[in-house]
Amino acid sequence: MQRFNMLSATTSRAARRYWISPMRSLSHAVHGTNHSSTGCFAWCTGMPTNTLVSSSACSRLSSRHHLQTYSAISFPPRRQFETAAGNDALASASAAHPDIKLYQYHICPFCNITKSIFSYSKLNYQAVEVNPLTKAELKPWSGDYKKVPIALIGEKQVNGSEEIIHSILDSTYVADVLSTRWRNDNGNHPSPVMTMEQFKNSENARRWFRFAADDLSALLYPNICGTLSDSYHAFSYVEKVGSFTTLQKVSIRYLGALAMYFAASKVKSKRNITDEKAALQSALDTFENEGLKNGSLHFSSGHPLTPDMGDLAVFGVLYAVRDMNAHADAVQNRGGAVKQWYDRMERIVVQ
Repeated sequence: MQRFNMLSATTSRAARRYWISPMRSLSHAVHGTNHSSTGCFAWCTGMPTNTLVSSSACSRLSSRHHLQTYSAISFPPRRQFETAAGNDALASASAAHPDIKLYQYHICPFCNITKSIFSYSKLNYQAVEVNPLTKAELKPWSGDYKKVPIALIGEKQVNGSEEIIHSILDSTYVADVLSTRWRNDNGNHPSPVMTMEQFKNSENARRWFRFAADDLSALLYPNICGTLSDSYHAFSYVEKVGSFTTLQKVSIRYLGALAMYFAASKVKSKRNITDEKAALQSALDTFENEGLKNGSLHFSSGHPLTPDMGDLAVFGVLYAVRDMNAHADAVQNRGGAVKQWYDRMERIVVQ
């Protein structure tokens, strides 16, 4: 515990301004006022530089549509998304696929929900990690909006995961990609081919998307930072960021661990959680029993071959904490229908 004695000494007014204020917004995020981005600090410990992978790694990632940091990728000459005014949905398509930049924090569940949709839709994109202390990557251009995820699609800014997802799914380009994918997935199977309306707006899709954004994301959070040690571990991935200085790594890991620990305590208090592990397992019981029908369904969509937006949202939240003990508790150690579903989703989305 000695290393955590540094935390109280280093929590200056500046640190409290960067971290404690976002913690207040977390309560709004987990209580339904803005699930797409508000309070993402609580989850978001992201690497604080525009980390780009090498060209060879980029090639591998592009071919696998992996949910990790992407380098700048040239897009095939398909159709280009165009936006209506402001942050409205992308309305039309033209000749070329656009550049897509996604500004994110590494373990933000809403960022990972967005990336799961991107990956499933076979969209290449560049992920830009935002420094949670300074948010310097956002300040030059994002206006008053300083939350994540934010996407730049071409030159257009789209704020928040749900807005980004709707913009992408409303585009003709993605509609064509997914229609082709669903026909190919179905093959000669007698089940009806998935439709965009069913994928986005069926009762199952809406229910399990809200479950992921409103409930599961909030329950995972106390599980990854319920203790100072766990909170410190949640930031361990920053050690792999080559462009991040030693001082920056130390600052984010220690200050972040302290801030996330207090935020987790606040979430538990507001949600009357006494045992975060039991609460997480109870939520997963609901998903297994009612979403997967105790394993009789391959996906919560109810379709035998194809997930919907609800499946992708639940998967994105769980995938966000894939390197942590909470993930092992939620998936690997739990086993059964949830693990079988997760493995199935990972093959479809990541591999």
